[in-house]
Amino acid sequence: MEQFKSKLKIFFKILICASFSSIQSSSILESRAEMIANIDATLGIESVGSSSLRILNLNRTVFVGECPGIRNKSAIGYFVDYETPVQEDYSVVLTNFTRGLSPSNPPSVKKDYDSGRASDKIKFKIASKKNKVYLSMQPGVNPIKYQIIDETDRKDKKIVKSGVFMLDVKFVDKVITRNKEYDREMGVYYCPLF
Repeated sequence: MEQFKSKLKIFFKILICASFSSIQSSSILESRAEMIANIDATLGIESVGSSSLRILNLNRTVFVGECPGIRNKSAIGYFVDYETPVQEDYSVVLTNFTRGLSPSNPPSVKKDYDSGRASDKIKFKIASKKNKVYLSMQPGVNPIKYQIIDETDRKDKKIVKSGVFMLDVKFVDKVITRNKEYDREMGVYYCPLF
């Protein structure tokens, strides 16, 4: 009986030690998560209606009824890096490496990063091809490579900072019922374009 009590005490000691080590491991994981969250909070895309520099909300109209469909709209944002303030003759290049976009010619945009506290205005839109007006995005998480470039000497441009951040593209839907309308002159029903 004494041997059983002795083994039981050892078992409880091991169990208590294991519990403390798992608590310590979870607190270490929480600390790392907080550090990553703080890193995330210093760099990304600043846009209206977004609670994070890593989330981009795109407005879209969803038509329901006899004439269903979706109309994606563009969004406007600004690249910010709170650790690398804007400076005269700085620019930033953003390149989207999301799956489904061209791996050999990925969508990219170059903007001035030399006044205020962010880059010049950037337009974002859901698309699968490179475009001169906006940065093509895909729904979900988009890996964006960024390069902050010092162009003081046009012949010898220097990369000040570069890296990759994940930008989560989400939708803000406006639902509209769209039914067929009758054209008296033609004598047919059609779906309106609105």
